[in-house]
Amino acid sequence: MKSKYLSVFVVALIVACTGCCPKAKQAIEPSQVVVTSFPSSIGEAGVTIYLPEGYATSKEEYPVLYLLHGSGDDETGWLTKGCAKAILDSLITNELCQPMIVVMPNGYLEQTGKHYPKETRLWMESTFEENFSQLIAWTEAHYRTIADKQHRAIAGLSMGGFHTMHTAALLNQSFDYVGIFSALYVPYMSQHRAERTLAISDLALSDKPTYSQTEALLTQQFANPPQLYWIACGVDDFLYQDNVVYRQYLDEKQYPYEYHESAGGHSWQNWMDYLTIFAQKIFTNN
Repeated sequence: MKSKYLSVFVVALIVACTGCCPKAKQAIEPSQVVVTSFPSSIGEAGVTIYLPEGYATSKEEYPVLYLLHGSGDDETGWLTKGCAKAILDSLITNELCQPMIVVMPNGYLEQTGKHYPKETRLWMESTFEENFSQLIAWTEAHYRTIADKQHRAIAGLSMGGFHTMHTAALLNQSFDYVGIFSALYVPYMSQHRAERTLAISDLALSDKPTYSQTEALLTQQFANPPQLYWIACGVDDFLYQDNVVYRQYLDEKQYPYEYHESAGGHSWQNWMDYLTIFAQKIFTNN
């Protein structure tokens, strides 16, 4: 069945037509992007903030999407590679999604606009997840947000999907919308990518509490489930089987979720499409 949600290709057509079509709504006040940092337990961490059109001239409070990048990128990745600003501008201007603030933190925390040397990267050490409540508190202190579960969403691609799944489980009553794009689910996998076969028993592979207690944390999360737990993956993605196994686990536990399967693999084209669809699904009941 075809999705009723517009894809990034359709949104691109809307962007192209906005300047010439009399029916297309024009932006009242342009959106803004702020590149800054927030304090974490291990130092200043880079973060990029998207403020929707009209934010600067209004007193309105907004829902927040926390949008997480993949391995090798930083807090600017979704903007420079994923066209996040253009996608959100078009959706919001044309009233296809709710106006929202989007917070894009650096997944490597202490590196503002930089990357860790490979041997010292901490993204699978639970540091990111354990500091996320500080990011939420900082965001809500500095921007006009609606500070409750119903008005918070979190989503990410690949490594960011890993962070999304584990952060949403750890802070299990903080997000009503969860989007997991082409995600790796388990840290410290020893197999080569092409040989990786994730088993459900691997979901608690790490000795870090944030990861080792994944099952218990998911139980808490789904005791009062998010309004939307959305998983997306391409059929040619090298993490496709990981996603199959994780969905089997959710099915066994009877945890509610939606699944979107696309053509293609681990690519920005898919992730832009997933963001376009996910953004139209969140904050719809608010």
